[in-house]
Amino acid sequence: MGKHIRLADRDDWCTVVGVVGDVRAFNLERTVPQWMDGTIYLPYGPEATSENKRMPAEMTLAVRTNTNQSSVAQSIREVVAALNQDSPVGEVKTMETLVSESTAAPRSITSLFASFAAIALVLGAVGIYGVIAFFVGQRTREISIRVALGAQRRDVLKMVLQEGLSLTLAGVIAGIASAFALTRLLSSPLYGVSSTDPLTLGGVALLFVLVALLACYVPARRAVRVDPVIALREE
Repeated sequence: MGKHIRLADRDDWCTVVGVVGDVRAFNLERTVPQWMDGTIYLPYGPEATSENKRMPAEMTLAVRTNTNQSSVAQSIREVVAALNQDSPVGEVKTMETLVSESTAAPRSITSLFASFAAIALVLGAVGIYGVIAFFVGQRTREISIRVALGAQRRDVLKMVLQEGLSLTLAGVIAGIASAFALTRLLSSPLYGVSSTDPLTLGGVALLFVLVALLACYVPARRAVRVDPVIALREE
């Protein structure tokens, strides 16, 4: 504060009167374009010329108001016309509209990926349930014979759940490792969340674990209810 700087194309010195915080002036990822190292704000007056010594072709005016957009637009046009009739007023938009337009493309991409992810999640859950339930169902006779030979139903259920959980955890670990490696390719359309968000990965992993446990429990519970005498007779 209070220091003096001089621009490359000007002879006079400017006094630093304040430092502003970063703003998303161009897009959601950068405050300034890549070819700029920063931004300074100068008073808009006769000295505010561009590099070719001409007045800027356009400027943006921000107005804070509690009235509706149509009345504000008309008031701005009247004020500008009173100052200079040769200065037309172009687009007048609310801040909500500007933010919505700037996030339209990322929002569309995110919605598309979210739809695909939801479909993949449902297919994955159904696939896991179907495969595990099929293999547990194939062991119905084995489970019934264990019960017929004196095994406790509770112990049999515990054994089946442990085996299914071990396989599921192995698949979840491999899936999370693959996700960490591949989701970096999707980091560009994301905003406000990382591509390796632990809450998202943890929630999906927990969902698959619960689905796998359910797929093990339902057929195993049905198998232990089979009459042991019938299972021994069929064997």
